[in-house]
Amino acid sequence: MSFTSEVAGKERKNKRFLGCFFTVFMLAGLGFSSFFIWPIVELLQARGWRETPCTILTSEVKTHSDSDGSTYSVEVTYEYLVNDQSYTSSRYKFMRGSSSGYQGKKAIVDRLSPGTKTVCYVNRRNPSEAVIERGFTGDLLFGLIPLVFVAVGAGGLFGVFLYQGKPKSPHARGAASVAAAPSKDEKGVLKSSTSPGARLGCAIVIATFWNGIVSIFVVQMVDGWIKGNGDGCGTVFMIPFVLIGLGLLVFVGYSFLALFNPRPRLRMHGEPALGETIEIEWEIRGNCDRMTRFAILLEGREEATYRRGTRTTTEKSIFESIELAAITRSKDMRRGKVKASIPAGSMHTFKSNSNKFIWHLQVNGEIPRWPDVSEEYEIEMKPQRPGATS
Repeated sequence: MSFTSEVAGKERKNKRFLGCFFTVFMLAGLGFSSFFIWPIVELLQARGWRETPCTILTSEVKTHSDSDGSTYSVEVTYEYLVNDQSYTSSRYKFMRGSSSGYQGKKAIVDRLSPGTKTVCYVNRRNPSEAVIERGFTGDLLFGLIPLVFVAVGAGGLFGVFLYQGKPKSPHARGAASVAAAPSKDEKGVLKSSTSPGARLGCAIVIATFWNGIVSIFVVQMVDGWIKGNGDGCGTVFMIPFVLIGLGLLVFVGYSFLALFNPRPRLRMHGEPALGETIEIEWEIRGNCDRMTRFAILLEGREEATYRRGTRTTTEKSIFESIELAAITRSKDMRRGKVKASIPAGSMHTFKSNSNKFIWHLQVNGEIPRWPDVSEEYEIEMKPQRPGATS
């Protein structure tokens, strides 16, 4: 199997993995959103319901207690007449369930004390269906949280399977057969394993997922403290999760700043093989004057994957390390060329399900008080060719 087809197969596997990941992400968001979407649908439908006088029969604030604390709901029953026929309903609003905030619910119950004359809204097609509060209520805002997961999942699927980048110009489309072959200027140019944009996207997805879940518990905990029912043990338990979330937000900012770093462009001449000389040419695009040190390192890395009980573990170790360039003068960083001999007795590129020998070029640029330049370029190291001298 050629290196090109191997890379293409790896890209297909990555696409399938990302597709499954973002699909689960989106479906989970849709599942949680359904608890909020249906009440909103009912709310919109109720705009055409008939306003009808009603009498409150019973009302109370019901407490729901569990190991996480207490939540409250408004429980009310009322009677109304439609076409001289009496009906009874117990629906106060469309959003079911309970939440924190006792005082707000007590105020509603005090306003709807037994015997109070008020109005309810009755479904014209089904008079047995009625509600007192048919407007928007604050607890529906929680439906925005799972919608974040839906947006991230849908955006990820679009980016993986549909987004094709900038459209080609008509001239380029007309010369598709010529453009399909790499130009002389692009021949041998290496592609970074991950781009700064991809790292930023991953950071945003992870930070959104983590903080979206943690924020649900934080909101309830803060509300409990505001209402005088704070849970000290629960607050202490949540501190590490909140700190991790803050750290992820810092990493998002760090990844965003890295977008403005100088970008190295590497070109490899020929196909490297054991016992031969590798030649690398580089060019820095952007303001390389900010860098205090620029280095290119050629590394051979072994990755061994095995199972420990129910866990799959991958151990990595460096079996070859060759420093190709180490520059501290800014004027020498802009562009250059370097050659190095590769030991004949080393290991060539090899990949299997449980063991891999990978060669890559590691490019590092140190920038004071700013994210450093760090790019990795995987290359294929061929076995020693017949007749080659070590």
